[in-house]
Parts: sequence; structure tokens; C-alpha cells
Amino acid sequence: MHSLVGLPTTIRSLNRNGLRLEKGKILDRDYTGPVLEEVLRTGKTIRGVPKEGTYLGRNVAVSPIFSEDGKVIAAIGIVDLLSVLEMQEIIRTVVNNSHAVVFLWKNEEKWPSEFVSENVVRFGYTIEDFISGRVLYGDIIHPDDLKRVKDSLEDHIRRGDVDFNIEYRIFTKVGDLHWVNERTFIQRNPDGEVTHLQGLVLDITERKKSEEALRKSLETQKMLRTIINNSQAVAFLWENKENLPTIYVSENVTQFGYKVEDFTSGKIPYKSIIHRDDIDSVIEILNRNITEGQDSFDVEYRIFTGDGKMLWVDEKAFIQRDNDGKATHFQGLVVDITERKEAQKMLEIQRKLGTELSSTWNFQTMLNLVLDSCLQIHGLDAGFIYLKDELLDQINLVADRGISPEFREKVSRYKADSLEARQILIGKPIYSLEFYSDTMVDAVKKEGIKAIAIIPLKYRGEIVGSLNFASSTLDKIPWSIRTFLESTALQVVNYVAPVCVQAEL
Repeated sequence: MHSLVGLPTTIRSLNRNGLRLEKGKILDRDYTGPVLEEVLRTGKTIRGVPKEGTYLGRNVAVSPIFSEDGKVIAAIGIVDLLSVLEMQEIIRTVVNNSHAVVFLWKNEEKWPSEFVSENVVRFGYTIEDFISGRVLYGDIIHPDDLKRVKDSLEDHIRRGDVDFNIEYRIFTKVGDLHWVNERTFIQRNPDGEVTHLQGLVLDITERKKSEEALRKSLETQKMLRTIINNSQAVAFLWENKENLPTIYVSENVTQFGYKVEDFTSGKIPYKSIIHRDDIDSVIEILNRNITEGQDSFDVEYRIFTGDGKMLWVDEKAFIQRDNDGKATHFQGLVVDITERKEAQKMLEIQRKLGTELSSTWNFQTMLNLVLDSCLQIHGLDAGFIYLKDELLDQINLVADRGISPEFREKVSRYKADSLEARQILIGKPIYSLEFYSDTMVDAVKKEGIKAIAIIPLKYRGEIVGSLNFASSTLDKIPWSIRTFLESTALQVVNYVAPVCVQAEL
């Protein structure tokens, strides 16, 4: 060790005094010192200035040596680490070719320099700038950081520390701003007063730029993750293998009734949730786009959710290829378009219903067309059509689908003064089970009805009846279905009411 560093070196074991070496010679074969003794006792590395002993007032660094079972068995020390006088050659050959600039500052206002290594030119300054006093080190520290540096130094001195480490900004001679890391060793005189500070100042500007770029990247990723996880689009990364194994899926896959690990663990291959009637077409579209060298494609298909419901989805897929052009992965954004598909279906139903109603004057045929058309909507299980009977002063059931004979008997007519009739005659749509009177509660429950839609039929300002629909699967009628039923009622009454009027005449 002594030959390697060329500095005064000391060593002793736990049970015996040891050696003191300087300039290649053993000066003492029965040596110990206060710092060696303290390191043997505490098992901790100490850097400081001994207040007694052979190396009184000189910087030493002493470290423990441990046995295999972790016990302190010896201590070794080096004297005058970075000593300005004895280390000039080392500084010139090593430090001046390193990224760390060495300073020796007086512990005075703004830290005037007594020594600075030649590589201070990295910051655009010369040695003379600092040694002459033309430039004080405190003056090149960014004003926003100067107080923090001073406070940190004073705090470490007050605690009796031998060194401290801090990062801050400095100005180069041409005014550029650089980030530096400073590692400073605090020098004290025999009375314990701090006289000098030995500093290693390392330019860390590139590291800070990398850290800032990484921080912004992570913030961007976090922002994108938040956007995706709060959007309707579920992000997937699949391997181009059988069953499309999933490498990644965004957390909002929960909207499909699954957990992230359901897919990433391989427990559920993505292909297994695609409707079997759609799998072949999806794979055919995928393979065709790969073969044609496309980078992306769109496809619509059906999937099953974790609780067995069927959804329509739109997938925007991006094809990833290796250097040989082979497709290796697919990035997909999968969006639930069930409502859009239902809306398209509803528009088609209404268009077709209008055509069919206009081609017949048979009253019962009209009623059947209305019920059959509306019950194509997913979630609607039963339908009833009521018309007002002016002669008997009541509202009568004239057509129905999907109800039991027992329930049909109970709802076959509503007297004008009944709760149900009064609500229908108000002329506003009703979507609450409170539509039924108390005497009907058990019958509704037995029928399994969970949600209803009561749409009054209004013709020339008068209520002539109502379209009633029920669901045993939906907890409430969705807005899209409500809109469809209300617009359908407006369409239907213009065909049904004139026939009723004609029949009365």
C-alpha cells in the first residue's frame, strides 16, 4: 500500500502494535496512534486531524480491516491525503487530467483560493484568476445556490464533521451555467478551528441534463399512463404468436372486467376473449396487413368481458418489425364501441320499421312490427302496447311480447283513476319501477323485471296510449335506449293513431 500511494502509511492489528512507513522505509515496528486505536474500537473509517501523537495536525484517513466473520482485526491509515505540499506531482499527473478540479480555500468570506489545479481551465478560468484573488470562488456560485452552500458548510462545521458533499451551479468565465458536485474536506488547526477547505469540484452538467431528461420522460410516461388509464382506449402489446400472448396491458382493462395480470400472466390469451364468429376475420385482416407490409390497420370485432357480457370493440393496431422486416409484436388500442354499434343498429331498425309500417294498414301487423323491432335491442326482454279506450274510460293492453300469462292478466288494463293510468296520461316518459302500484310489487318481482320504460303515445296533443318495455338484465334503461324508444314512439304514433281513429269512425 505504501509503495502504491507513496504517502506515509500506518497499520496495526487488534492485538499487536504495527508499522509506520515513510518514503519507502519502516520507521517504527511498534507503532500505534490515537486514530488507529479509535478505528479498532469503533470499526468505522475516520478521516480527520489527530490532536495528539506522531501525526498531530496532519490529515489522516484510517479504515478498519475485517475478518471473514465480520470482526475488526486491524486498522490501516494513510497520512496527508491530498496534501498540497507532498502531492504536487500526483495532482499534476492525475488530478489535472481528471474531471475533478482541486481547490484549497481559506475559510474566509467567499472562500479565497490558495491552490487550484490546472484543469480549472475546464471552467474557462486560469490558476492566476483564483490565486491572485481576482476571482473569489463564492462569486462564481449561482446566487440562488450560494446561501444553501454556506448554510450546509456551516452546519457540517458546527457538527464537527470532517467533510461534506453538495451539488450546486457555477458560472464559467464566459457566463455558461454548469452543475457541479463538490466534495470538501474540512481542515482544522490543533485548537480545532477550521482554517482551510480542500475541495474536489466535479462538473456534473451532463448528468444533470440526463437526469432532467429522464425526469421529464418519466413525467411524460406518467402523464400518458394517467391519460390512457382514464380513457376508453385500452392499450395492449401482443407478441406475434399463437393466441396473441400479452406482454403489456394498461390498467384500465378493468373496464372489460379483467385484471392486468389475467393477460400478462398468460392465464387468459387475448385471442380467447374474441367472439368465435369473429376470430377468423380478425386473423385474416392481421395476416393480410403483415403480408402487404402495412404499418397499421383498423378492425372491429366482438369480445367477451370477464363477466360474460359481449362488447363490440374497435382496434387500432400498429405492427412492430425486427431488422429483417419480420412482424414481432402488435401495439393495439382497443376501444369499446358497443354503444355506437347499438346506435347504428337502432337507426337501421327505425329505418326498416318506418318502411314496413308505411306498407301496411293492418292494425295488428303494425303492433307486431313495433314490438318485434324494439325487442331487437339488447337488454329489452318484454314489450307491451297500450291504447286508450274512451268508451270504457281505461287503457287496454293490445299487444305484448315476452311476458307470462299470469303477468299479462294483471296488466291487461288500467282504469283511468289507477296510479298507472294517471302517470301515462301525464304524458312524460317513465323509467322507474315506482310506475307500478303497491298491489303490483310482488307480481313485478315474480316476473323478474328489473327496469322499465313507459313511453306515452301522443297524437295531436292527446295521449292515446303508451309503449311499455321491460328488462330482466338491466338495472336501468340506458340513455341510448331511452332516446331510441322515445323517437320510435313519435314515429309509431303517426301510423297507429290514424288507424285507431279510422276504426272508431
